[in-house]
Amino acid sequence: MGHARPMPLALILLSVAMLLAFAVTGCDGTEPLGTVADAVEPAPWDLSTPELAVRSYLDWVSFSYRMANSEIPTATMTPEEGVRVDSYIQLNRMDGKGLEQFLTSFEITSASQEASTAVVTARETWGYRYFSLETLEYLTEEYTASYDTTYTLVAHPQGWLVDAVEATSDEEVK
Repeated sequence: MGHARPMPLALILLSVAMLLAFAVTGCDGTEPLGTVADAVEPAPWDLSTPELAVRSYLDWVSFSYRMANSEIPTATMTPEEGVRVDSYIQLNRMDGKGLEQFLTSFEITSASQEASTAVVTARETWGYRYFSLETLEYLTEEYTASYDTTYTLVAHPQGWLVDAVEATSDEEVK
């Protein structure tokens, strides 16, 4: 049988110091994901053209996801589209989480307009992560996703409103 070599005193002291540092800071050895910053309300919506209406819709829906409140973006969409947005917010609320998302790129690839309807297609990339509604701490790291999207809009007295959104992912979510 061999003899166990004693651990050098310097290594013992270093190990104790690290354990004490973790205990004092509450660190479990993993990087904290941080907490959500204060929400910033987007610019007032502009529904004057289909292209501007889509951008306003995206800004206000993102803000509503962040605030976990589906009433926020209703001026930018029809009630039918509002049901879809509300369903997603309610699903997240049931899980105790909110969504922070932001566009990293947005390119309109085509737009067509008739008297009462319009279609805008775009290529967009998003950054997003989920957070706890209770603690406002992030629950996930930041992910990205890219989509080819088709927005169908309808004309209303207040301007163009998003009526439906179709999105096709063109890459795996990272």
